[in-house]
Amino acid sequence: MICRTLDEGERFWCAGNLYTMLIPRDDTQCFEAVMETIEAGHATPANAHSRFVQMYFMVAGTARVHIGGEQREITAPAVAFVPRQMEHYVENIGDKPLQYIYVSIWPGTIPAEDGLSWREASEAMIRMYDSRGHAPQRGV
Repeated sequence: MICRTLDEGERFWCAGNLYTMLIPRDDTQCFEAVMETIEAGHATPANAHSRFVQMYFMVAGTARVHIGGEQREITAPAVAFVPRQMEHYVENIGDKPLQYIYVSIWPGTIPAEDGLSWREASEAMIRMYDSRGHAPQRGV
């Protein structure tokens, strides 16, 4: 089992920012999770990846996220998706450290048996848990 707190990863510095390797690709063979800490007024270098996509989960702070030719200012908690071969970078536009976890995923395709829309998949999950005695909470 791989289950870690945000303090348990191995820390290293790169391009002026602090990184914490939470779940290395060596352990999963399909993704890795890294927390990046960016000081106020700093940014990540612009970059793009040809073999994997990324998902960002903003943990703390305020950022301007640039993906392709678009940008958006967000405050944690928030998420973002970075497609393959799309230039991207993140700026800390707040006055405190920005922390976000990026998950790099080496994608394949969703197997046909899992190829439902997210609504169909969530409805199936609700039915499954309901049949096991875990009724959904209504009105939330």
